[in-house]
Amino acid sequence: MRRITQIAIVMAIIIAATSVSQAQVRFGVKGGITLNELKWDKEIINKDNRAGFTVGLMMEIGMPIVGLGIDASVLYAHRQDDMYLEDNLQDIKLKRDYLDIPLNVKYKIQIPMLSKIISPFVTTGPDFALVLGDTDKGDFKTRKWNTSWNVGFGAELFRKIQIHANYGIGLTKAFEYIGQEIDSTPIKGKDKLWTITAAYMF
Repeated sequence: MRRITQIAIVMAIIIAATSVSQAQVRFGVKGGITLNELKWDKEIINKDNRAGFTVGLMMEIGMPIVGLGIDASVLYAHRQDDMYLEDNLQDIKLKRDYLDIPLNVKYKIQIPMLSKIISPFVTTGPDFALVLGDTDKGDFKTRKWNTSWNVGFGAELFRKIQIHANYGIGLTKAFEYIGQEIDSTPIKGKDKLWTITAAYMF
């Protein structure tokens, strides 16, 4: 948690420094799909990738000259999981809703003569997700806060539309399965997910 706090502080400093530099600030709406997989620390649970969706608002703070900036969003995210429990031969379907807050450093690649048409970019940064609703689902307990690290790439078209593909690697557990315990320790699961979004910038 200390490392996550340090990362958040560094990101906040970058945002402040960017703002002082008279950076360009833009807002937009964003929506897309997710493909989620839970990674368990004990392989007694078979799982299938399941599609979900995300929608919300974003803000971009950028320095056009160097192409570096911040991409921050506040999103509603719906994730689904299909699993088969080998210990009791049971199929489980879990649905989760999150308030999702990704905070990425973004670097836009400036292409002479083409920047008004297309600007490729890469992103990386932490993602903080707060569970909405009940966290107790039978033998499964959902962690209230779930933190991931994002790595992504995309392109901005005509300085208005942004297409973004992002891979999130879970840093903290998303679930605990208490139906079967190994050495009195609950089995823990982390999220690994692809997110593909489209955004319109104002």
